Amino acid sequence: MKKMRAKKGLTKIKPYRGEVSRRELAQRLGLREEDILPLHANENLFIEKEWIKERIREALEKVDPRMYPDPQDVVVRRALAQHYGVNEEEVLIGSGADELIDGISRCFIESGDQIVTLDPTFQVYGISAMLHGGRCKSVLLREDFSVDVARLLREMDETTKVLYICSPNNPTGNQHGRDVIEEIIGNVDCIVVLDEAYVEFADYSLSKLIHDYDNLIVLRTFSKGFGIAGLRFGVALSNQEIVDIMRRGLQPYNVSNIAQYTALTLLENWGYLAEKINEIKRQREVLLEKLLEIEGLKVYPSKANFILVRVLKRGVRAEDVQRSLMMKGILVRDRSNLPLLDNCLRITVCPSYMTERLTSALKEALGS
Repeated sequence: MKKMRAKKGLTKIKPYRGEVSRRELAQRLGLREEDILPLHANENLFIEKEWIKERIREALEKVDPRMYPDPQDVVVRRALAQHYGVNEEEVLIGSGADELIDGISRCFIESGDQIVTLDPTFQVYGISAMLHGGRCKSVLLREDFSVDVARLLREMDETTKVLYICSPNNPTGNQHGRDVIEEIIGNVDCIVVLDEAYVEFADYSLSKLIHDYDNLIVLRTFSKGFGIAGLRFGVALSNQEIVDIMRRGLQPYNVSNIAQYTALTLLENWGYLAEKINEIKRQREVLLEKLLEIEGLKVYPSKANFILVRVLKRGVRAEDVQRSLMMKGILVRDRSNLPLLDNCLRITVCPSYMTERLTSALKEALGS
């Protein structure tokens, strides 16, 4: 058999990896899947599973699975435009925001081009660029996770085609200031992608800035605030020229009918979802206070649906704490492999009954 030759540079890319799945851990521990606390993937644990299933059943009633989706996504784009306060021509949908990130690389990155990321941040930006022959330049945030704008601008050059800003930032949880983001957008000669995947849990969205800057793309997702991570539905907002370019770079019929009609159904039920988002924000503050009471942890403030903590206890590593929690059926994400995040864990905000179990297990793991 001939040796398979991968695309040049592919072997240098570290694949994106999550933690062990809820199902796999349940099997390992001999537990029911519902006994595992999935606090590792920033999923929405506040929307009742049966409620979301009922919305999917409603969507299924409108779908003929024999038929392709509308190639122009007219109905769903119109509803999204109304929800986000933009024009229909400024909306593009994808199979999750990840597909749209890949579409940005596919449409704007050529061999040798550079993207810039503000690290630590979401790793898929760099992976996608490198898959399309680009390079990823990392500019570190300050120790408090704020942006050093002067340093960032010095690092930009003529090969920089895309700058990614995640706000609120994953995995640090902080939201960058309006003035900071506008200063950056107005002083760079490249596309700026503002990833607002977690903005429903934050203080403000800057999505309407697409009307003020012709180099801005704003990404939104239905995985977090809308609670359908498993259906894969993402949104890009930008001016019509950029949307038209990106549409050429995406696969036809890229978002399934069931995902589109579920998204429509959820938009019709925004009042319920807004209540759940407010509940998450309230519970985030409860979790923050309980984590601050645990000796041996540094707790970072958050404007997302997760909280970052750093293990400070001497002789204890984040991976040790993660392993201890896992043996108790609790999944959290170890982010220690990212710059500035040595010994850090990321924990999804969860309902109160889960919070008690989590904090008790954390105290035991830290010997508090």
